[in-house]
Amino acid sequence: MKAQFRSWAISIVTVATLAGCQTAKPIAMSVVATPTAKGTQYGDVLAPQRAAGQDIPALKGQKIVTVRTYEDVRKKGAQFSSRTELEGIDCALDSEGYRASVKTPAEIRVPDYGYASRPVSVHCQAPGYRTGYASVQPFDETSHERMAAASNNGLVTMVAVALVDAATDKKKHDYSYPPVFVTMNRIGCEKDKSGCH
Repeated sequence: MKAQFRSWAISIVTVATLAGCQTAKPIAMSVVATPTAKGTQYGDVLAPQRAAGQDIPALKGQKIVTVRTYEDVRKKGAQFSSRTELEGIDCALDSEGYRASVKTPAEIRVPDYGYASRPVSVHCQAPGYRTGYASVQPFDETSHERMAAASNNGLVTMVAVALVDAATDKKKHDYSYPPVFVTMNRIGCEKDKSGCH
């Protein structure tokens, strides 16, 4: 139950973070991740692991991973820095069995293995900036939607829904990826008042 609550709390924080963001730039490009192993059939990049006995279901299709890059900018005289989205930053996404290269903001279609979907990591590079890194884990979309629907009906309902959700088979749930937000720091940011982020 603790693990379930922790997972649910992370999902809520993710949504709250997204809600507080500025208006996002339109997606500049959309690509399909490329398998890293030769001979991969139908995009089933984890077929060898499944054949070796790992608990990996059949490929369900694809999910979208959105990648965006940001810089924290502090104007002269301002007390706080503001987050500005950067466009056209070169980024590479890597995961077990696949990779992709994009310019932000971008959408990448990646293999969907439900509960066995793999984490993804992204590193981004641009002239005048340090390399930026970020990674995300797939989250339980079914549980998240249940809890989001219950949140409008009071604490008792939320607790009841959480108990029902905890008793369900997680292997039958849908899983998705939160957006990947990569912070880009200018070279020499450690000398600035606002520092590096």
